[in-house]
Amino acid sequence: MIILVTGGSGFIGTNLIDELLQHHYEVVNFDKAPPLKKAHSKYWVQGDIMNLAGMQAVFEKYKPTVVIHLAARTDTLSDKIEDYKENSLGTLNVLNVIKTIPSIERSIITSTQYVYKSLTKPFPDADDEYMPHTIYGHSKVKTEQYTRESNIQGVWTIIRPANIWGPWHMRYPKELWRMIDKGFYMHPGKKPVIRTYGYVKNIVHQIIGIMVAAPEQVNKRTFCVGDNPIDSYIWLNTISNQLKGKNVNHLPISFFKLLSFSGDILRKVGIPFPLYAERFHNMIEDYYAPTNITVSQFGVANPNLEENVAETISWIKGEGNVFFEYWKAK
Repeated sequence: MIILVTGGSGFIGTNLIDELLQHHYEVVNFDKAPPLKKAHSKYWVQGDIMNLAGMQAVFEKYKPTVVIHLAARTDTLSDKIEDYKENSLGTLNVLNVIKTIPSIERSIITSTQYVYKSLTKPFPDADDEYMPHTIYGHSKVKTEQYTRESNIQGVWTIIRPANIWGPWHMRYPKELWRMIDKGFYMHPGKKPVIRTYGYVKNIVHQIIGIMVAAPEQVNKRTFCVGDNPIDSYIWLNTISNQLKGKNVNHLPISFFKLLSFSGDILRKVGIPFPLYAERFHNMIEDYYAPTNITVSQFGVANPNLEENVAETISWIKGEGNVFFEYWKAK
């Protein structure tokens, strides 16, 4: 099998390629950016999913058996749908190329948990019922709609990653994990807030499980990939205990309301502030996905949260150290 991964230079892609190589698959990483991990350079083919002709040529050259489409813009920083054209038009380009390559037997298309969020009805009744709460989520609705309408050959599956963390994540060590390490992170209230997280090596395990599953188990189906939902405090407190040997402190909700109100005012006049109303509501709202279905069918690489946090910290302070000025001094 030849596995072509779009966006294989990124966070999930780096971990996925590592695992595919462990299974002795032939791998092609089609990405506009060089790999984060230098050892992956030999598998990298530079290209952009927005360049249809260039992508067509690469697919024709390597004749992949499986395409795992990860390439996307994944932040939530913009409120303009046109800023997320990779997720809509880029995916459409990938699907159109897949239809021209007879060797492709399976396709896994990556969406996001953000295509659906409801405070009154946690889970949709159907895979194509959407309720995105961000522009990024809207763009990934297009990813899914184009896939369902594409009539690509072979077996196709849509995956929706939850809140994924672990080695090769480039943002968390600079933001959340750094705040926890410096003792700046405080948790709002003591009411459990149920969230779905996914240790990256666990979702990679699930992706490969989907890739090799019997067609009738995965064809034309959608799976939320990640770990089972937990109280967010458990995840954050595990990180804090391993970084600092201390529990995360709780503060009253009223304190956070005042801070977020101040943050909104400051942001309106162009002064950045880490807490604002939208972020505060995200901190106190349940947002979980039916990953239990995926876990029951495909399992996880390691269910032990403490060990997975320890592995991530070891990466941040070891191999990943070169990426983060703050952690270099640790």
